[in-house]
Amino acid sequence: MALYFSTNQIPQLRNYSVQQRQAIVNLAMEKLTAPEKFVINVIKLLMLIPPFLLLANLESGWFFVSVVAVLLAYFFIMKPISLSFAEKYIEKAIKQSDF
Repeated sequence: MALYFSTNQIPQLRNYSVQQRQAIVNLAMEKLTAPEKFVINVIKLLMLIPPFLLLANLESGWFFVSVVAVLLAYFFIMKPISLSFAEKYIEKAIKQSDF
């Protein structure tokens, strides 16, 4: 299972535009099974709860810096995980799309 940080790194999507890739990934994400969606949501919770509990105890100056750091980490970790889960449904999504 490879980790992709962008949709243009997925081999099946290299020939499509950014909008087309995003539409195909959205279709693939809709095809995720309930257990797969559950795992993704648990990972999100495990990533977000501890940092925000820590943020609740910080003073205002460091609070904003910490929020930005948590959000950046969230997007750099969750995007590859979501794309790796959706990767196995990409071919079906390409066939379903109008591209």
